[in-house]
Amino acid sequence: MDESTTPRPGGGRRRLGPGMTVFLVVDVLLVLAAAVALAAYFSGGDRPGDTPRAQATPSVSAPATPGPTPSGTPPATEAPGPGTFALPSGNIACEISESAATCTIADSAAEPATQEGCAGVVGPIVTVNAEGATTPCVQGALPGAAAPGTPVLEYGASTTVGDFTCTSSTSGATCRHDPSAAGFTLARAGHQLF
Repeated sequence: MDESTTPRPGGGRRRLGPGMTVFLVVDVLLVLAAAVALAAYFSGGDRPGDTPRAQATPSVSAPATPGPTPSGTPPATEAPGPGTFALPSGNIACEISESAATCTIADSAAEPATQEGCAGVVGPIVTVNAEGATTPCVQGALPGAAAPGTPVLEYGASTTVGDFTCTSSTSGATCRHDPSAAGFTLARAGHQLF
């Protein structure tokens, strides 16, 4: 007779040992992580040439303040936004404050550059303040995707804090110091300082 149908003494089922339970939990977590990674990859956006998928229209309150924008950046619309936000793809996350705007990218097609005096790389983080735009040295772990629950700045929307404005577009994020017009663009294809 097959063991799987043989009743056990005491009538109970066999229980999994602690090692097998840990193994199953780790397997489930790996499968979930792979599913999230695939969903992020196939969600589009932040890739040059991507056509955005159908999305809800961003809430628009007023036209953006006129100012210089890099070529290829769509006209911005103002939307209420928090100091920390992510683009809809989650690949780019930004923080904007009274003193600076900084964005990070998790997955970039551009090869991170090296810089004299930097033991790490430059490129996955860009920042602009009143003195101009820079790419700080990143040592150790590179930035990851936006944390779950990070507020999203929809494509075509902008947020302003103090003298800094950031705009979300399907080709990436653009942030600038409004009085000086200094700033940057950050996209999957790389970054540009202006």
